[in-house]
Amino acid sequence: PEKQTQSRTQDPHILKALGRAWAWRRRLESGEAATIHDIAKAEKVTDRFVSRITRMAYLSPGVLERLLVWREPPAVSVNDLINATYLPWSSKARDVFGE
Repeated sequence: PEKQTQSRTQDPHILKALGRAWAWRRRLESGEAATIHDIAKAEKVTDRFVSRITRMAYLSPGVLERLLVWREPPAVSVNDLINATYLPWSSKARDVFGE
């Protein structure tokens, strides 16, 4: 109950990275962009940057809900969130929220 009434704000860098991740994932899945290189060229960033940010679209649904719906601030940086995408879903919340 208290969690629902509490006003929360999320780190704008995290929100921007998640927004990019999902937009780029949709572009790849829809065929709008054939490769990560196509997105990188269009966005004027490196292939590696696109690849790393896009991984955030594959965070577990539970972590995404806590970040976007509940606006829980993670206990980690954007880079740590990207690294968490390599973990099994079962351990992501613990690593992202410091549990």
